[in-house]
Amino acid sequence: MISNRSIVFFLLLYFFILLIPTYNLPLFETTEARYSEVAREMIATGNYLEPQFEGVKHFHKPPFAYWMMAAGMKIFGANGFGIRFFGVIAAVFSVFFLYKTAGLFFKEKQDWFLNSLVLASSLLFLVISRIASTDIYLTFFTIAAQYFLFKQIFYEKSVFNVSAYGILLGLGFITKGPIIFLFTILPYLAGKIFFKSHRQNFSLKDIAYTLLLFLAVSLPWYIAVIVKNPDLLYYFLKVQTVDRVATNRFGRDQEFYFFFIIFLVSFFPHVVYFIKSLINFKKMDSFLKPLFLYILVPFIVFQISVSKLATYILPFYGTASMIAYYGYKNFNSKIINNSIIVISFILPAALALSGYIYEPLYSLRYLVILCALILVILLFAVFKYAYSYKSFLRGISLFYIALTFLLYFFVPNIGPEINGFKQMSQKLNRLDPERSVQTVLFDTSKPSISFYRNKLAVTALEDDRYLGFQKTDNYKKYYFTAEEQMKQFVGTHEMFFLVTKPKKLLDFEKRYNTQCSVVFEQRKYSAYQCINKGLE
Repeated sequence: MISNRSIVFFLLLYFFILLIPTYNLPLFETTEARYSEVAREMIATGNYLEPQFEGVKHFHKPPFAYWMMAAGMKIFGANGFGIRFFGVIAAVFSVFFLYKTAGLFFKEKQDWFLNSLVLASSLLFLVISRIASTDIYLTFFTIAAQYFLFKQIFYEKSVFNVSAYGILLGLGFITKGPIIFLFTILPYLAGKIFFKSHRQNFSLKDIAYTLLLFLAVSLPWYIAVIVKNPDLLYYFLKVQTVDRVATNRFGRDQEFYFFFIIFLVSFFPHVVYFIKSLINFKKMDSFLKPLFLYILVPFIVFQISVSKLATYILPFYGTASMIAYYGYKNFNSKIINNSIIVISFILPAALALSGYIYEPLYSLRYLVILCALILVILLFAVFKYAYSYKSFLRGISLFYIALTFLLYFFVPNIGPEINGFKQMSQKLNRLDPERSVQTVLFDTSKPSISFYRNKLAVTALEDDRYLGFQKTDNYKKYYFTAEEQMKQFVGTHEMFFLVTKPKKLLDFEKRYNTQCSVVFEQRKYSAYQCINKGLE
């Protein structure tokens, strides 16, 4: 029997499991580091209306996630813990609202809990919960909005449902724009065609409440920022909406099977029972069948879209979890369960081997083997309960939660190998504790260096910014688009730090008459201390 106290305990435990590794995790380039640096610059400039990235106005995303990251930094400081704190809270509340949503479709609280456990142990969800991103906030608003929508459809019609629905849609809209509609409004409208349950759920009064609250939450920021930047409406509609769907402007074109592979891998092992439910669609209870639309509609849109990113599909993992759980409950198979366990053995085996064949982990090889043994013991324990879907689901979920928890403790040790620049930045800070020396990112953008140094670095000759909203030339102090700007900088700085690819160093020294010595070597990019030979 699952009590309310048990659920609260589980959510608190899950919160700490997600949160503990976040402090030592390096920011990952480029997406997580970019979001974090935007939040840091909000605090540094005091401008919370217009997001800025490396000194340039940056309107790729609405600001809600940046505000949450900035709030975390205000409380806990400019570190990975602060930047990720509220994202972890969003993840925990996503699990909680899925628990509540399951209560609309299943009678027993144990079913509600096991539904939420599917989401809580999904690989993509476990990964995104621990990084600074917009996707975990969008996932929370999606799952919470779906709860009130499904409550309105299947349980009881009320002003509170439609009001909460409108507010959550508004919050989703100022998190990632109209994409929130793909997981809520569009599937609901499609459901009107196929399912009687989706008809006549909202009166005109209900629609008015939803719309007014949606506009009240979402419009103020858009209006304020468009008043200050009149061309922004076109930019949002054309560049950030149409171009993301219809063009490869953002360099995210992928093969047609991309999302199929992502879903199969990142929702494993639960994807097996999701497919089992799909195969047995005709046998499923009628009240659960509409949930497929809340996966199918966004999936089709993302398939059509030229721009494809793995995290796009995360918001439908809530409904996918309920369908997968239905498969566990109604189509359980000991053969399938044992197969899942056998496949899962590959992961601790790979972890154990990595301590010997992956050089950055060699010094930790005994600890790596110990962690692998713990995971192996967990899997052997799960074998005993393969016949029972409840025990198996608990066991295999515990394994994947433990797997990601243990893996994240090794990530800080291999940060320089996986595009993390925390260690490099800390070295620069030790050399320059007063932060008086400027850092130049030559022919690259590494925002995590600005973040960890808590000082805006110069980004030179990395032409990747939209400058249409810049009304002054202030950004040119930190963003060089011309060779002459770089020469002027070198001419006025006796000494500075340089971050670039080692193969570009000789050319840099010749072009700008500098002498550079390495201070931190990394796999692709290294840091140098450079002296202007002309000012010696």
